[in-house]
Amino acid sequence: MLRDITLGQYYSADSSIHSIDPRVKIRFVLVYIILSLIDRNSLLFGMLTILFITVALLSRVPFICILKGTKGIFIFIAICSAINIFTTTGDALISIGGITVTTEGIIKFGFVLWRMILIILMSSMLMYTTTPSELTDGLEKCFHLSGSVAMTITIALRFISVISSELDRILKAQEARGVDFKSGGPIVRLKKLKNVVVPLFQHSIDRAANLGEAMDARCYTGGRRRTKLKPLSYDTRDFAIYLLLIAIIGLAMFLAVKF
Repeated sequence: MLRDITLGQYYSADSSIHSIDPRVKIRFVLVYIILSLIDRNSLLFGMLTILFITVALLSRVPFICILKGTKGIFIFIAICSAINIFTTTGDALISIGGITVTTEGIIKFGFVLWRMILIILMSSMLMYTTTPSELTDGLEKCFHLSGSVAMTITIALRFISVISSELDRILKAQEARGVDFKSGGPIVRLKKLKNVVVPLFQHSIDRAANLGEAMDARCYTGGRRRTKLKPLSYDTRDFAIYLLLIAIIGLAMFLAVKF
């Protein structure tokens, strides 16, 4: 159900990953994404998969929670990636009605799906292990953004889970009133969704307005002159992770060139 979507939420846990400086985690995820886009190399992707599993285990975030939060995105990505099966030229395996399935297309589909899953999972780990305030400070420092821009990006990311829970609540309310979203053809179902889309937009706007009023009531002001309650500072562990990141980049380059 939609209530299982946890993407964008922070998962509180006492782990070594949670305590890492947010700037380190942001740069680590960016490098991870770039490495995922380098080449279709099974050894490289295998290394990146092991790296994600290691991070997930150290973060102490339940793997079932990660899967629930991203399963909807996985379905969408799988459908989009499947287009490669029919559009990639190569040795034909099956040909039905002018539609040809090629070996190269299946291989490309597998790598594209594998790549996008790794990117989404590692990006979700950043959200699960970083509080909104830490994420805002990290984005501000890493990309030299103003406080207002960094806060806007953070709020937008966090609103994913808020809108998902709101949508689930509206669907349950409509089903309690006798609306059956599972019966009828596609057009009939789309017509029924008008009873969901309108209140969803209304509640989303109301939540945004309430959030703005709450921030104004707390005298929030963005900008570079804004001071921090907990200023970011590196420690020995953060520098060690930077060294580890350099080693990972070197290993990835070796795998991409040699294999």
